[in-house]
Amino acid sequence: MKNIPFNKNSILLAPMAGITDSGFRRICKEHGADCTYSEMISSKGLFYNDEKTRQLMSYSTHEEPIILQIFGSDKECIKYAVNYINRNFTPAAIDINMGCPAPKIFNNGDGCALMGTPEKAYDIIKAAKEVSDFPVSVKFRSGISSRTINAVEFAKICESAGADFITVHGRTRDQFYSGNSDMDIIKRVVENVSIPVIANGDISDYASAHKALMHTNAYAVMVGRAALGNPAVFEQIKSGCCDADSTQTNHYIFEIADRHLQYVIEDKGEFQAVKEFRKHLLYYLKGIKNASVLKQMSCKAISYNDCMKIFDIASKNI
Repeated sequence: MKNIPFNKNSILLAPMAGITDSGFRRICKEHGADCTYSEMISSKGLFYNDEKTRQLMSYSTHEEPIILQIFGSDKECIKYAVNYINRNFTPAAIDINMGCPAPKIFNNGDGCALMGTPEKAYDIIKAAKEVSDFPVSVKFRSGISSRTINAVEFAKICESAGADFITVHGRTRDQFYSGNSDMDIIKRVVENVSIPVIANGDISDYASAHKALMHTNAYAVMVGRAALGNPAVFEQIKSGCCDADSTQTNHYIFEIADRHLQYVIEDKGEFQAVKEFRKHLLYYLKGIKNASVLKQMSCKAISYNDCMKIFDIASKNI
């Protein structure tokens, strides 16, 4: 389909703040993600020339196709961010986050707060589309609360503003990540717009991915938290894997974790990489015997060798 940087029934890596950096995107792409997303990039941060914000945008060919996700509620800042991307990058698309539930984002009028101001959301999407050299998409939720579910109406606004495709997380902002993702609301969105819709929320294995595609008739599905500690989830979904031998899988996961860490070191240097990788260590160790001791070790890790010792001990405790 024109302007869609991935095929129908693809499995995408969701944007996750503080998680989907270059190293994580690379390891997920290596294990079957059809398309990756950057972390949320502040359009206002770019506008004010913040160096840390700019660093979030760097990526390698190993992560492509990649979609750069920006956020903000100031139309001029959004236009500036899109033009900055036009000049410096060649992503598969630019996504505008209108679904982040974090208080810091929401209370500033950004992220999911824009679902409560649809006119402003329309102006932002339209402005981005007018200047973008790349397809423009929007990611949002079912609504702000159970009393204000407006995903269908909001999807129509996105479409009328020029969005090439959209992603719908089937939870409200008030739910954050609790409860269940409502696949019925995603199905209704699909039925009411002519642009492709990506289903997001509770996609964790082959069964949930298949069910989401069949129930909603979405163009593709997006995996988020299920990839934490298990970047192989993408290839597991594609292979229809349901009952892999747990011992073999755990050893395989540690091999993946090793490569993941090496990619982060390549990108950020050993000290900074290990410091940032600690959170990933905790996910990789989930379900391992004596995990509490290993987690304490993880919080003190400062070198690649420290991490390898942790993986070695964990492997013996499978």
